[in-house]
Amino acid sequence: MVAVVELCDGGVKDEETVGGGGVKKLVVMEGGVVGYSMANAKAVTFGPYGSKVPGNNFDHGTSYSTIREIIVCVAPAGTEIESFQVVYSDIEGKPVSEIRRGGGGGNPHSVKLDYPKEYLISISGTCGSYAQYLVVKSLTFHSNIKQYGPYGKQEGSRFVTPSTAGKIVGFFGRSGARLDAIGVHMKPIPTVVPVGPFGTTHGEQWDDGNYSTVRELIIHSGAVIDCFQVVYDNEGKRVMGEKHGTVGGQENKVTLDYPNEFLLSVWGYFGQVGNMVVIRSLGFQSNKRTIGPFGVEDGQKFQFPSASSACAKIIGFHGRSDKYLTAIGVYLDK
Repeated sequence: MVAVVELCDGGVKDEETVGGGGVKKLVVMEGGVVGYSMANAKAVTFGPYGSKVPGNNFDHGTSYSTIREIIVCVAPAGTEIESFQVVYSDIEGKPVSEIRRGGGGGNPHSVKLDYPKEYLISISGTCGSYAQYLVVKSLTFHSNIKQYGPYGKQEGSRFVTPSTAGKIVGFFGRSGARLDAIGVHMKPIPTVVPVGPFGTTHGEQWDDGNYSTVRELIIHSGAVIDCFQVVYDNEGKRVMGEKHGTVGGQENKVTLDYPNEFLLSVWGYFGQVGNMVVIRSLGFQSNKRTIGPFGVEDGQKFQFPSASSACAKIIGFHGRSDKYLTAIGVYLDK
């Protein structure tokens, strides 16, 4: 039996519906998930809200992973947003500060998110007149945990971005002496999909959990996979996973080209050795190369996700082990 589940993303751009969201397909077969595809899960844009002229355009793009802090300066009279600045987190977990947009004065208010647990899901505010121009009068920030603001004076036309479109990864808009307009780029909040394990129910169950990505693989192999260990990345920090199995055979250490290289699929064989069913070989496919195989390709073959699908990124492993590795599965970052 094969089941195909389709999930669709949509969004709004300049208050008009766009249909260019990504479509994900999770292919489920008896015994576990063996296929997964993701078609162009792109950022969704909302706004900008405010004036179309004058001011200088700015766009922070969609390459950041999340937002760490926002500094909002309210004009001395408290009637409009004078300036706006954002501190992001890059894909390595390092803070990156964008330049301040708007005037050089005002009363500052710092919105510090509880990184990495907290992220922005929506903004709201009002737009009104200032010196015969349309500007952003007030801003409120909504995270997955709490609300910040409002900052400024809540008067004029109100705007709000949807809170169900994912998380905000970038801002864009226009600025001059004040913040003239603001919009957001949003991406789907990653969903972790467990796959497997494949092999046998013999041995002690283990679970490394899930992280940002995989940095390194350490595999001891001969006629079987004796031991399996992974070095993960957690928001830019190396995390050494536990050893699964016992050290024996030949050590094979594979270092990925972090952060540009990541794992997409795993394959291998499991079969009878003595009185046990164990994992006999393992191979991996990254977005740049084929890695392995290690061990002996003999027994029943497994592969996940399927070779024909456009795969999601592997961000964790789970399985079973005794003296040797007896089962293995993965966590996929949707």
